[in-house]
Amino acid sequence: MKSKFLLLVAIISLASCSPNIVNTWNIDKYEVVNDKGQNTTSQNIGTITFKKNGKGTKDIHYNVLQNDYLDKSEFTYELHEDYIVIKSTKKKDKSALNKTWIIVSDKSKSQVWKSTDGNQSVQVLELSR
Repeated sequence: MKSKFLLLVAIISLASCSPNIVNTWNIDKYEVVNDKGQNTTSQNIGTITFKKNGKGTKDIHYNVLQNDYLDKSEFTYELHEDYIVIKSTKKKDKSALNKTWIIVSDKSKSQVWKSTDGNQSVQVLELSR
């Protein structure tokens, strides 16, 4: 009985150590906030999938300031305690999501990330699954 209990505790411990990010996430909101008052918000722009092997895929379509963007690309990622780095697998990929994101909120069913583009604007992603 004691060995079954220890086995159960070990399984639960290992399961709880798996990264919270591994899954397919809906991108509920993509917001660009800049200092010139040209804030834009796009709702339900697609999905982003994170796999256990440090790779993932994006399937995104959105419009910012009357410009359409389509992003169906693969990437690699590095998950850290309070930030995630998304990198393109192809040098020509200019995705707005390929960068370092600060994880502002990390819940089992939702996440909020923030980043900057270096030009006085902040991007906000709200994800859910």
